[in-house]
Amino acid sequence: MLTKRSRYWPFFVVMFVFIFFPANARGNKYQDAIMIDTGEYDWCHYDCAPFDRPTFFFCLQVADRILIGSRKADWLWMYDSSQMFHFKGKAVSLRFDDNSIWIIRTDGKDMHLVRDYSQDVFTRQECVAEVRSHWLAEFENLRRPGEVPPEAVLIPQGARPFFKTEGPHFWVGCSFDPQEDWDLCKMWDEKGIKYKELKCINSSDNKPVPLTDLVVDPLTTKADYEIRLKNGIILKALR
Repeated sequence: MLTKRSRYWPFFVVMFVFIFFPANARGNKYQDAIMIDTGEYDWCHYDCAPFDRPTFFFCLQVADRILIGSRKADWLWMYDSSQMFHFKGKAVSLRFDDNSIWIIRTDGKDMHLVRDYSQDVFTRQECVAEVRSHWLAEFENLRRPGEVPPEAVLIPQGARPFFKTEGPHFWVGCSFDPQEDWDLCKMWDEKGIKYKELKCINSSDNKPVPLTDLVVDPLTTKADYEIRLKNGIILKALR
């Protein structure tokens, strides 16, 4: 026969689980993933020895999702998480929530990553696009300067610093010049001041790109000297 105290025991067990195991962790099962790309970033550009401590970045694909996570380089007495760089292009096992990623390390334990879109250190375009999509989302309510034409595309250049209302960026607009037989790309800075014009052609066939295909991709264009289009074409400047 259950006593009054024992009848409440299941209730206390359930409360313990909810208090000490957050909802994101409960039922968060490991999944198969591919480590698409890796990279590292050091704010001091490795010029602060012996105090250099770079941040390791990992780009992972889970089904149709791309996840970006980072971790500070571990201290000498800890597991060296840079060992996981060897898994680039290989399968890994992980679980994740809105703020974190946990990857199974080479020793079978969890390696914790923070979901981090502060730096673009990748070469794979799907990873570059994922980082920059988060940057671009911060410009949703940005007012376009009056000097920038409506067809110009905003190109994000970094995450928004905490002390500013917007992140670094520039604008670019490209048009086809049938008389000169090239594409002309113009750039404007954050204040709307035009600072550059480039005469460009398709880098693969050295021909101009027709206007219908001249759609700038803000998620893969990294710099104002290499304009990438949504169809995968890279424009190069004529010398």
